[in-house]
Amino acid sequence: MKSPNKLLFIFLMISSTCMVASSSNWLVTWMGLEINMLGYIPLIFLKENSSESEAAVKYLVPQSLGSTIFIASAIISAYFDNLQILMVIAMCLKLGAAPFHFWFPPVMASLQLMPAFLLLTWQKVAPILAINSFNPLLMKSVMPIAMISALWGGIGGLNQTDIRSLLTYSSISHTGWMLASISSNDIILIAYLTTYILINMSIYAFLTKEQTKSYKQLFSPKEPMKFFILAITILSLGGLPPLTGFIMKLLVLMFTKAKTIIIFGLVTGALVSLYYYLSLTFSTLLSFNKVHLTKTQMTSKQATLFLLSQILPLTLILFFF
Repeated sequence: MKSPNKLLFIFLMISSTCMVASSSNWLVTWMGLEINMLGYIPLIFLKENSSESEAAVKYLVPQSLGSTIFIASAIISAYFDNLQILMVIAMCLKLGAAPFHFWFPPVMASLQLMPAFLLLTWQKVAPILAINSFNPLLMKSVMPIAMISALWGGIGGLNQTDIRSLLTYSSISHTGWMLASISSNDIILIAYLTTYILINMSIYAFLTKEQTKSYKQLFSPKEPMKFFILAITILSLGGLPPLTGFIMKLLVLMFTKAKTIIIFGLVTGALVSLYYYLSLTFSTLLSFNKVHLTKTQMTSKQATLFLLSQILPLTLILFFF
């Protein structure tokens, strides 16, 4: 695929998300979601092999099913208010939230890095904004899905060794926290989404340079500063205090209106996720000592990685609050 075509489809993704964010009726929201899906699918085909075709079909079928359920329930809800719950299920299916995440890990396993990280980050924005525009009474049905997503994302990543699978289940866990942040206020939701996207961008910037798949290949003490920054970034994604990811989860817990059992499920899922992130990085962090860190100079790329992962999200949080 030539570069101008990629720019066109990226423009379609961005403009469709803005359409969903500014829509005032369900038809425009549905149109924005469809354009967003059609703008993303051509970006899957980078090497044009059979695995990308399989990933495109696995992505297209649940997304189309979610869109069909959404527009059908939007029409029927004009006569039967009780069926608006189907709109929540449709958006959670498009979002890849548990227990509607059956399509998400297989698609992520077949994608190249660039479309994989678009699926982890930008493709979550439109469904989250659509759920945020729902009737506040529907938030009671969203909260159990948020708890299940946080728990399932933590448990599913326990036996994973592939870094992409770890990021996939981490995304499912963070989806639960995003859904929980909807019940707080719009500023918390936007700040959480922005922080999550920036941390994933920093990990993507590292993985594009390192052609590795297993976490044992990633965390090697050959280049101490580079892997130290990557370890800190991943621990921030897991929510280790006092890093940026922990601060965002703390803000969600402070302002959310969820019940105690939902908050307990969210915290439990976060602790399980943090466990496998700590087990992933602990041996590497122990191998660093003060001599290595003081003698190692940070390059411009590594400084950019650290800025994207920690400093920039913190400045955004201070700006909002």
